[in-house]
This record gives sequence, structure tokens and C-alpha cells, in this order.
Amino acid sequence: METMQENFTKGPTQPETAEACGQAQDQAVEHPKLDGRLNRSVVTRNKIVETLTTLILEGQISPTAEQVALRANVGLRTVFRHFDNMDALYREISIDVDAQIKPLLQARLDGQTWQERVVQSIAVRSEIYDRTAAMHVAAQVHRHESVYLTQNLMESARLQRDLLQRLLPPDVAHNKPFLDALDLVLSFESWIRLRREQSLSATEATAVMELTVKALLANVTTV
Repeated sequence: METMQENFTKGPTQPETAEACGQAQDQAVEHPKLDGRLNRSVVTRNKIVETLTTLILEGQISPTAEQVALRANVGLRTVFRHFDNMDALYREISIDVDAQIKPLLQARLDGQTWQERVVQSIAVRSEIYDRTAAMHVAAQVHRHESVYLTQNLMESARLQRDLLQRLLPPDVAHNKPFLDALDLVLSFESWIRLRREQSLSATEATAVMELTVKALLANVTTV
């Protein structure tokens, strides 16, 4: 019992203290190295994501891992060390896109009537669509290869419809043919058709949407 108390109260011997100090110094030297490697890894990962985003925005809807590696000035193995496959890379981009459009989704519509607020929402949608159209098209191209992209596109369509329904009075929202027509007119796909296939400017495409929506609103009936 006395021996146990002595060992407990006296503390470590001098050699033990020296050894502990040596280990602490080694760890102190190692931590900066670890932090440096971690920081470089984060920078490289962000660079790869930014590069893929840039390529898509430049019009390369389906860039390869080789193209990403070449533009980012990193090795192909580095790309796949950070991302197991291109699907994982697109997942990372989706997170960045969601962060960009979140403030727009929170925009306040101050129209006096629900009809005015529906028309006002077109400007918000137009800005979101123009910012993310290239990403949306790229996702459509790769959706057959990716469960995640398919689910993400379906979720996007559901969100568009939900945002629209929130603007409508309950009796109008229950008019399914009207809701379906309005949902189609205000969809991402309609915007892409107007901007790409019909080569309209953002202002012209917005005007077409407004004209079509106003025509629907003028003939809406409740159920």
C-alpha cells in the first residue's frame, strides 16, 4: 500500500519526464506538417471542383476526368484520390450550387395579390435558372449514369413545384391541370428551351414566361 502511495504522489522520475518532453516536442514538430498537408489537400480539392465548374460553364457539358486534371494542372490520380469517381465530383458541385441559390430562394415577394406574387417570382426563377442552367444540362446528360444525379433532378423539379404551390390559394392549387400547366411554363426545362434552342436573351425569355403565365392566370378557375 505504501509503495502504491509513493508512486502515485511523487510523480514521474527525471528520466520519465525527459522522455515525455521529447515526445511532446516530436508531436509539436509533426502537427505543422499534418496541418500543411491538410491545407494543401483542401486547396487541391477546391481547385478540382472549381475547374469542373468552369469547364461546364464554358460549354463543355460532359468534361472528362482527364480534361479536369489537365486544366487544374494536377495528375489524374490526384483527381480520383479526392473523388472516387466523376459522380462524387458532381455531388460536390451540387452542394456549391445549392449554396449559391439559397439566398435567391429566400427572396421576399411583396405583390399585393397572389397573382402578382406569381408573376414576380418569374424574375427570381430567371436569375436562378441562368446561373445554374449549364449545371442542369450537365446533370441531364449524366443522369443515366448516376442515381444521385437522377434523384437530384427529381428533387429540383419537386422543389420548383412546391415553391409555386406556396404562392397559390388552396382552391387554386387544387386545380391540378392549372397547376401542371403553370409548373411546366415556369420549369427549368422551359427556360433552357427558350435560352438555348430559341436563342432568346434572358430579358426576352423572362418576357415570354411572363406573357404565358399572365394568360394562364387570366383563365384560372377554382375547384
